[in-house]
Amino acid sequence: MPAYKLMYFDTKGRAEVIRLAFVVAGQSFEDKRFPMEEWQTVKPTMPQKQLPCLQVDGRLIPQSGAIMRYVAREFGLYGDNNDENTRVDVIIGTAEDFLKSAIAIHYEKDETKKAELKKDLEENKLPQFFSLLEDILKENDDGDGFFVGKKISLADILIYDITDQVGAAAKLPAFPPKLGGLIDRVKNYPKIKEYLAKRGK
Repeated sequence: MPAYKLMYFDTKGRAEVIRLAFVVAGQSFEDKRFPMEEWQTVKPTMPQKQLPCLQVDGRLIPQSGAIMRYVAREFGLYGDNNDENTRVDVIIGTAEDFLKSAIAIHYEKDETKKAELKKDLEENKLPQFFSLLEDILKENDDGDGFFVGKKISLADILIYDITDQVGAAAKLPAFPPKLGGLIDRVKNYPKIKEYLAKRGK
């Protein structure tokens, strides 16, 4: 079995979905979190000079999207056939479209503009995102299970992580019923529940 080392900063950010995927898979990994001073010294040695980066034995994999897909495929969290793989990809694409709005708020320097973007996120973008997810979820087992097939996948883990992180920075609207049920199933998934209890806030 390869040795896995996930490198990022001491925050959730783009690495948390990868950590959660390892947790669900039951796969041990080194969770290396760089202080900013140490990162500056190792940055020149990293592919694309950015984090997160996953080391698999001696090989380095950059790009958070590539890493989360790699881990999901490696440990059976990407669906069991091409149709299910594609459903996971649809949800990742839907999430990426939404995240552009959320990330824009983080990088906006003008406080007035930041407040306007946050208001639009809470009143428009988040409800639209949740509505899309509700519709996609109901296509599989009428929304009473997971996004893909009969078991948890990267799609479920990713959507849980996004709602968790965005909810720490903005007021979330009420979840539609099926999506709310999914979020509860994911955060109460035994391995995730144990990890969250140790992680804290």
